[in-house]
Amino acid sequence: MLLKRLPDVVDLNPAKIALGITKLVLQIRDVRSGSSHRCLADYAFQEVKGNIDTIDRRIISTAEQLRAVKEAMDGWEPDTTEEKQGMRQFETTLEEAWGKLVKLRDQSLARKIAVHEDDKGQIAEIFERINQAREQLVNLLLERLEVSHIADHKSELEGEKRQLLRRAVCTPGTRVRILENITSWANDISPGSQSVYWLTGQAGSGKTTIAYTIARRFEFANDADDTIVLGGNFFCSRQFEETRFATRIVRTIVYHLALRWKVFAEALSEFDTIHQNVSVQLERLLIAPWKQARLTEPSNPPNFLVIIDALDEIERGGGSGFLRDLLDVINKHRLPGLKFFATSRPDPNLVTRLQSFEDKQFYRLEQVPIEEAETDITIYLNTNLSFFVGTPEMEKLIAQAAGLFIYAATVVKYLEGYTPPEQKQRLDMLPSLSVISQTPETLEEETPLLDGLYFQVLSDAFHGFKGNFFVQRLHILHTFLCSAERTSTSLVANLLFSGKETNFALSHTAIADSVFACLHAVLYTADDRVLSYHKSFTDFMFNQNRAGKFWCNQAEHHRLLTESCFRVMNTGLKFNIANISSSFLLDCDNSELPDAVRQNISPVLSYACRSWDQHFLGVKLTDSDALFNILSEFLKLHVLFWIEALNLLGLRGLCNLMLQRVYKCVTNVMGSAVNATVASSNGRFIISGSEDGSVRVWDASTGEILKVLDGHTKRVRSVKFSNDDRFIISGSVDKSVRVWDASTGETLKVLEGHTRAVSSVEFSSDDRFIISGSWDKSVRVWDASTGETLKVLEGHTHQVTSVVFSSDSRFIISGSWDKSVRVWDASTGETLKVLEGHTNRVTSVAFSSDDRFIISGSYDKLVRVWDASTGETLKVLGYHTKRVTSVAFSSDDRFIISGSYDKSTLKVLEGHIRWVTSVVFSSDNRFIISGSWDESVRVWDASTGETLKVLEGHTHWVTSVVFSSDNRFIISGSEDGSVRVWDASTGETLKVLVGRTWAVTSVVFSSDDRFIISGSKDGSVRVWDASTGETLKVLVGHTWAVTSVVFSSDNRFIISGSDDGSVRVWDASTGETLKVLEGHTYEVTSVALSSDNRFIISGSNDNSVRVWDASTGEILKNLKADPSSSLQHTGWLLSPHKADYLMFVPLSVNLPDSSTLPQPYAASVDFTPSTLGSEWHKCFVL
Repeated sequence: MLLKRLPDVVDLNPAKIALGITKLVLQIRDVRSGSSHRCLADYAFQEVKGNIDTIDRRIISTAEQLRAVKEAMDGWEPDTTEEKQGMRQFETTLEEAWGKLVKLRDQSLARKIAVHEDDKGQIAEIFERINQAREQLVNLLLERLEVSHIADHKSELEGEKRQLLRRAVCTPGTRVRILENITSWANDISPGSQSVYWLTGQAGSGKTTIAYTIARRFEFANDADDTIVLGGNFFCSRQFEETRFATRIVRTIVYHLALRWKVFAEALSEFDTIHQNVSVQLERLLIAPWKQARLTEPSNPPNFLVIIDALDEIERGGGSGFLRDLLDVINKHRLPGLKFFATSRPDPNLVTRLQSFEDKQFYRLEQVPIEEAETDITIYLNTNLSFFVGTPEMEKLIAQAAGLFIYAATVVKYLEGYTPPEQKQRLDMLPSLSVISQTPETLEEETPLLDGLYFQVLSDAFHGFKGNFFVQRLHILHTFLCSAERTSTSLVANLLFSGKETNFALSHTAIADSVFACLHAVLYTADDRVLSYHKSFTDFMFNQNRAGKFWCNQAEHHRLLTESCFRVMNTGLKFNIANISSSFLLDCDNSELPDAVRQNISPVLSYACRSWDQHFLGVKLTDSDALFNILSEFLKLHVLFWIEALNLLGLRGLCNLMLQRVYKCVTNVMGSAVNATVASSNGRFIISGSEDGSVRVWDASTGEILKVLDGHTKRVRSVKFSNDDRFIISGSVDKSVRVWDASTGETLKVLEGHTRAVSSVEFSSDDRFIISGSWDKSVRVWDASTGETLKVLEGHTHQVTSVVFSSDSRFIISGSWDKSVRVWDASTGETLKVLEGHTNRVTSVAFSSDDRFIISGSYDKLVRVWDASTGETLKVLGYHTKRVTSVAFSSDDRFIISGSYDKSTLKVLEGHIRWVTSVVFSSDNRFIISGSWDESVRVWDASTGETLKVLEGHTHWVTSVVFSSDNRFIISGSEDGSVRVWDASTGETLKVLVGRTWAVTSVVFSSDDRFIISGSKDGSVRVWDASTGETLKVLVGHTWAVTSVVFSSDNRFIISGSDDGSVRVWDASTGETLKVLEGHTYEVTSVALSSDNRFIISGSNDNSVRVWDASTGEILKNLKADPSSSLQHTGWLLSPHKADYLMFVPLSVNLPDSSTLPQPYAASVDFTPSTLGSEWHKCFVL
């Protein structure tokens, strides 16, 4: 018997048993085939050709696999309890198989095997048990690789560890394009397909979710069209020790490949390399076995995809070294059938490694269009927060996510486990990601994903830096985040350190570059500007509880940057900084000026000049702040040089705006700006509402603050006394109306319901009701005693700005930014009338004392008088040239007064030099007072319009004025934080109450003086009745500002020129457009008619004058100006002989004032002592 040649192995050595069984099964195969001399290769060849049956293949496979087990077990002694137990199980199985085979041999069954199917079944069962035991032992041997099971996408953890993995598949319908792109690449096994696919993106952009989805796709999908399967994967993570070291990656991937492909597992042998470096592991554990396996199975070997996620998470920057070694072996060996998909943040070291590697496909998640990302996030949020689908809350979340999936995922996590009503409450506490957590107690519970991620990035970037080195690097990061505009690393370094001594060994810019490079996970550059990937990082950095030692105190850092800007400007600015050779040389004629500006105004000086005010405004100033001294010195010595620099930079328009903002900020430090004031009916008390959210009650006789009513959390926009002076109401930007006890200052009720700022409040005449207007477009009627909302009046389509009761409280009128005035039935809330006519925002409304008339003021510069019963427009008062801000009736209804940004109180009361903000009549209608942005209060004679007194003392804009009931006193509130009490008869300041410190372009009369026409920047031409001031027609057609208007001599036609390049001819009686004359290519600046009305001429900025046939509109002549000729009347005063530019006088100074009769005058300027031309450098001497 051939089987008797097998040795009787009974020493229980599993290696020897395996070898014995190997020989046994091969000899059984020899018996069945009739040849005892065939080698294993012959059987393998026949197996491939299909010339042996199933039992033959089982014998061949078992023999080869047991031989591999024997080789792997040689010299191996189990160490762990698990290994010893696995070895005992394997020994037991082999002993049982050995005994059965020996029994078959002894019973001389070997020859029956060849002919009896039942005997084949016995042998097959034995081999199946042997194979199962072998597979278990192989898995036990593979564990010697010391792999990371947590790094496997199939890993499932419990409790907190599960949360740390942060793994989930993409929500169905999201990331469709990128997933298809990766899938297509993976399934492309053609020789030209790239072997490496690298996906990069900033922290939180969804790389791991995409990698996890791809892993699940090729592990479980079993798509018939797939040409590749998942061979191995490793999801790196700093959270666990076994997932953050590069040496684990190769071993784990090799382990996965061995489980997937038995041929590869059998080729593994050099387990002793598991503790060597990555390069050795790649060569001996991956490359060598891979090549051997491909040779063993050459005809149809499988293709495998290897996924490595988050290489940047590898400890101590090891991801870069691993990638280098991996690319080196791929370049060297070219591994057909093996493709690698890797993800990481855009680490500069990783980028450098891959840039020189050609056999790759590269995709940046930053390249995904924001629309696509928002669509994906919408699907994700709709899937996970179905309760909020289609709600404003969902729209807000989608907008806040800004394309970053981690934000959406964090919010979903934040709401997980709560009922829909509870989720809505939590969303109300979640205005942005930055306030998901605000306290140390909730920090770890609420935002572990983002906070842990960002804190780890920062810890790595600042590791090893202490003391000043840590602080200086932190200042660089904070400047990246707090700069007024995104800037380069060199600018940040120069802004912080130029002119200062530091102990850096490297250059300032090199340090800033180093800080940026270490923070590549959260910062990136575009056009040499440092940017943060997402607002969530800056929110984290600006929250002390979340950022800890890395916290950016914005107010203090803005102080540092303010000081830096002044230091840079004080050292860098000088007279004639661009070294212009002569004062006679205009900027536009100086071809060398752009280069001179670039050479002499450095980027950091340019930034300081443009941005110092923004940093100044970001500081929490005190009334004795040292910055005030720095500012004062700058304004004394360098402000003119600063203006010169901004002019050279083409930004002279910023000068006034910046100084105004700073001026307002400085004055507000000494007290909160007063927005509203009102006196009690008995004149004993004054109340004021302020920017700081407080309401103050003052003693009008002593100036003492009696009470400070605190409760509002934002600025107070409107305050009113009840008619019996017992109660005070206030409306605030915090969306509430508060009712206070005037005697105690106690809050009696908080009326809540508005969803945006409250702009206006009013009591009914019997004090039973309160009305409020709001930016939420509604008017609310409240029960004054209970605080209950009685009615919500809805109809306006934009912010409500002003609300008023009629004297009998039966009606309510409201004005709105939707350009309309509405009349409501106070008892039913029904809209009775909608008064339409204004073409811009309505800012103020008022009833006449008998409720017969309504007046309204608007941004369209008009005051309209309406019939309250019919809604008909009775008069349109169009005297103002800028926005109307306030309107009121005199007590006897004989007069209407209006305040406007055009600096006048109607056109007869002229004196203010800046915008008028508030006007009021005295009770006897003899006097008018007005407050203005020019910081003054003026008292006027209502009958003559003469200025009687100018009350000066405020240091900022006057915002509100009012008479006492006996007209003896005037009170005024101002942006300077004070309320002043004045003696109306003398103008003397009696008390200072301090608690805390579209334009008309052209006008012309008709020949008979009956009509006036005016052109405006709003593109319209208006026809007025000169005797009544009534607007007769508004001619609309131009699409840009009207620059010139003219009547025909017979007053039948009007001609207008416009910035839209056209000339229009209108029928003066109907307002119809008769002709549109087109031909100019730039703005038309002037139009005129010939005396016989046959021709129209027009001048334009296209340097041409055109002559038109007035009857046909045909162009008769096109008169081109010589481009080389110098245009006169530019505003420049020229020297008489050389035509040198001496002085600029704005053209507006020379325009006639249509409201006054100017006297002829002449002026002269003596330039004898002046240092002009090439001598102008002598203008400034230190």
